[in-house]
Parts: sequence; C-alpha cells; structure tokens
Amino acid sequence: MSQRHGTATNQLNNIIQVLQLGRKTGVLYVGRDSNMKSEEGSITFVYGQITSAYIGQLAGQTALNILSAWGPCHFTFLPTQMERNTKPLPDQTSMGFSSTAEKEGQTSLPQSPSGSMPGQAAPQRLKAADEALSLLERASLSRMHRHLLLLLDGQRTIAELSRLMNRGEGEILRLLRDLAQLGITERL
Repeated sequence: MSQRHGTATNQLNNIIQVLQLGRKTGVLYVGRDSNMKSEEGSITFVYGQITSAYIGQLAGQTALNILSAWGPCHFTFLPTQMERNTKPLPDQTSMGFSSTAEKEGQTSLPQSPSGSMPGQAAPQRLKAADEALSLLERASLSRMHRHLLLLLDGQRTIAELSRLMNRGEGEILRLLRDLAQLGITERL
C-alpha cells in the first residue's frame, strides 16, 4: 500500500481506538513513506478486539506498539463479516499481548461463581438506563460508575471495559459490585 492510497490521518492510534470502540471486524491496512522508505502494516480486529498486528517482519505486540505510535499515514479498513455463533476469542495474552492485570502485577484473578474468569465475564444492566442513572444519582455514586454503567451491554467483557475505561480489572470489579448492590447489574 503506498501512501497515496487510502484515507490520511495524523494519528493512527485514533483510528485504532475508533475501530475498537465501534467493535469493528476486519483488517486495517496502513502505510507511510518516511526517510525515503515505504512502510506497511496491518491490524486485524474481531468485534473491536485486536487479534493480530504486522509491520514488515514484526508481529504481535511489538508490531502493534510501533503502529500505534505512527503519526501521519494512510489507512484502509476492509470490514469482514463474521458469524455471530463463533466461540470467544482467546484473550490477548495468548498472542503475546499483556493484560491489564499483568501490567498491574496481579498474578491471578478469582473465578466468578459461574467458573469463568472475571475478565471474561460480560456484565449487563438489569435496569433500563434511565432508571439505573436515577439510582446512581440517589446513591451519590461517582462519575466512573456512570461511565461504566453506560458501557455495559452484556457483550463487553470486564477486560474490554478495563481497557475502554483505562482502569484495572480489579477496579472495574469493585465498581460492578457497587452497581450490583443497587440492583443495577448482575452479581459476578
């Protein structure tokens, strides 16, 4: 892909975040010309989760780190359709991406009553958004609680919520427990 093809951006990381938040599935092809050489890479997304990244001979987290730091470049996103009945993707640690828990020095997380790891659980609201927000206000819970409440859709995992809110999984679990005490979410 030469720099003349695709859409221009000044910060590739912004495009990556939009695709993650939009839970897009497909391949992001990127390219730029710098220092008299052309560089190309790609990042694969499945429902907003990054499953692979490549630049030249590099792959995985190293490639993603380099691509995320790119400034001016051109990109093309080619969406793909996936069947809704696919099994869950392995988390990013299985392909060399470190989880938030590892970055914070946590070695393991307690399992939820269902037996799944909390980072893999996908909490959902039990109340309508209006009613839930009203309960939050009456309980004087924080803005962070409100932010989490609005992200809950029954499909985003705790690991995803942690990444989207830029908070550790432990803190997300604490916020979820507060919401569960009000009957807004299910107990994990």
